Amino acid sequence: MELNVTKLSKRYGNKQVLDELTLSFTSGSTYLILGKNGAGKSTFVNILSGNLNSDGGEIVLEAGGEEYDLESNAVFQYQSFNSFRFLKVKEVIHFFSTITVDAKEDPELYKLLSLDRIHNQLIENLSGGERKAVSLYLTFLLNKRVVVLDEPFSELDIEKKYLLAKHLKQKLADQNAMTIIISHEILGYQELFTDVIIMDNGKVLETGKTQDLLDKYPNSPFQGLEGVFYSLTGKYIEVS
Repeated sequence: MELNVTKLSKRYGNKQVLDELTLSFTSGSTYLILGKNGAGKSTFVNILSGNLNSDGGEIVLEAGGEEYDLESNAVFQYQSFNSFRFLKVKEVIHFFSTITVDAKEDPELYKLLSLDRIHNQLIENLSGGERKAVSLYLTFLLNKRVVVLDEPFSELDIEKKYLLAKHLKQKLADQNAMTIIISHEILGYQELFTDVIIMDNGKVLETGKTQDLLDKYPNSPFQGLEGVFYSLTGKYIEVS
């Protein structure tokens, strides 16, 4: 399955937020979209999800020459989760399990995210990290072919971050999912990303396999993908 984005544009007043963005994504790969705040990452995701209309361009999900509806084949996990405030965690998970035809439970992920400890708590009483954990679990419970994660590691404690990255690497490979991740947190997670997209000021500056980009930009004063980003933009990326 391929997701092809062609000349996607979006403007707010005098600011060109997306400037004819052209990208291709394929199943079985995990893409990191890396850029500072204001680069256009969130606007891109909001257009993909249908929450925002573009000013121009095309988005096509296809396989074997046949087009598929992106909305019904994709799941989007956002930075914050504020829905179902007056339901318990276990009730929210049961609800989505019931209404999703191909729901896929993941006991290992459930335990890793410590949902067994908070399953009787109301959503409104959860901390930011606990809400993030619920959001992540629901994302994979829905078992979609396209997975979009917006800052999946933020607000989680350090142990959960590294355990989650390790679990996701294997899980996404097993599911042959097409995964798009927006994250400022890249230190220690580099092996999770098969491909990297560098954005700045609404434009794509560089795309490629993670190792290829690391080899292409070896002389940065910073290590890893932070160094690649600095070589291309002259800017620091926020890392944790």
